[in-house]
Amino acid sequence: MRFNSFLYCSLFLTGALVSTSSYATAAETQSSEVDSELAAPSLQTKAELFGLEVNNLSQADFEVHLQKMGLQPYPSYRDGVATYSLGPEGILGIRELTVLFNQYKFIKKATLSGVVESPKKRASLGKLLEKKYGPPSVGFVRDGYGRAKWFFNDGTVIVLRNTTFDVSVSYVDEVPKIQSESGKIDVESLLRKQ
Repeated sequence: MRFNSFLYCSLFLTGALVSTSSYATAAETQSSEVDSELAAPSLQTKAELFGLEVNNLSQADFEVHLQKMGLQPYPSYRDGVATYSLGPEGILGIRELTVLFNQYKFIKKATLSGVVESPKKRASLGKLLEKKYGPPSVGFVRDGYGRAKWFFNDGTVIVLRNTTFDVSVSYVDEVPKIQSESGKIDVESLLRKQ
């Protein structure tokens, strides 16, 4: 009888431990599922302007995209510079886009700028960048205001200047694409030079 009660207690404890561990495993699984649902969305790892990656962005592709958005450039008197109006309300109060292209027609720098008098719109701008790209690499953003830079592995940088009413966000491709040489030697032109 003693052996039977010992066996019964052992089986009971073993069953309790197994059910406790399976309950803990189930609880951990449910907890991790809830955590993954509540986890922050993944951050962008590349600079994007109007949904286009800034790295090696050609003028032709960029202008087609802006035309689809209903934006047309102002007449420009400087080669490699295009300026666009973002409308009377702008984007969070920013009303102008100025784009600099290299000689091969790839974006070097695109700057959204304007005088933003609404504190709410100014704060929204910095918060939007932090939400999309995470904390800045250099500088600070506090409550949406600040001076900050985000650096990306592809050689692009986003620069926020939002400490006064004069606000700007620049998207820079530090090494814009250039036309590469074919790698072939033109022997005839070399002979002509002699």
